[in-house]
Amino acid sequence: MVAITVSVPGKPTVNLDFANKHPDQVTIKDVKIAIQAKFPKFVPNRQRLVFPSPSPTSTSDKPLPLTDESKPLSSYGVGDGSKLKLKDLGPQVNYRTLYLMEYIGPLILNPLLLKFSTLVWGQYEYSALQTTVRNLLMIHFSKRFLESAFVHRFSRASAPLKFVFRNCLHYWGVSGILIGLTLYRPGYSAEALKGTIYDNPNWIKGWAIFFLVTELLNLNTHLHLRSLRQPPGQPRKYPTGLGFGLAVCANYWFEIAGIVALVIMTGGDIGTIVYGYLGTSMMKVWADQKYARYKKEFDPKVFPGKRYKLFPPFY
Repeated sequence: MVAITVSVPGKPTVNLDFANKHPDQVTIKDVKIAIQAKFPKFVPNRQRLVFPSPSPTSTSDKPLPLTDESKPLSSYGVGDGSKLKLKDLGPQVNYRTLYLMEYIGPLILNPLLLKFSTLVWGQYEYSALQTTVRNLLMIHFSKRFLESAFVHRFSRASAPLKFVFRNCLHYWGVSGILIGLTLYRPGYSAEALKGTIYDNPNWIKGWAIFFLVTELLNLNTHLHLRSLRQPPGQPRKYPTGLGFGLAVCANYWFEIAGIVALVIMTGGDIGTIVYGYLGTSMMKVWADQKYARYKKEFDPKVFPGKRYKLFPPFY
């Protein structure tokens, strides 16, 4: 039999008994389900279990987080009589749901804001640039939505519920409302752009093709990254597909290249610049984190090697 105690914030210490089972047979998920049975509020994705004393012979005093729900207690050194601590992560949202909620906003707002922009600015004729950028944004966020639904695999099951408001403010507010106000206006109308390069079909078509190529390249990197996913406990593989020979985060590289194309195509639309700046800033943070992790996990001479982090040949 395995008997462990778990200290729960704001609740009495709970004793969990797993009769006729060895620590090799009880998983972290089993423990979380047992905790939820006693305290329904604590659903598994709201729990973070920590082993305060992983090993008497350990040279580290740091508590050991029990992050992999599929692993047995014994893999973390937890045995009969061990004491665990539970941290309440608060209300959570499934990561896939979070991503889908982010991207549905621009998909709804962009066509609506262009269609009803005349109610704000008065009557004007849409330009080819406006309708093309609207279509490209629809393709971009449709791709992101479908990737989130069918391609991406998430290392964590859930995120804090507050992320919904933060992330949706970015995508709905910037990619939807801000771009809708700065691009879908008479300043970019057919009459305003007449005779300029931004009314030239070759200019619009050339940058549109460039943007679509970056979308396909980005999709390819995501499919490649998905293929690298390993079962829990298996060593991670590093990416080697198209683009990854030059950049550690080739998926971000192609993403940024597509945004740059929209900025140039529109002659520096303010909404598009803000979206590009915020997105690039976040991708730089993520790229730095991935680069540091890869250097720890692999031979740094092999990967990352001499690759750029994010955007060859600048960074």
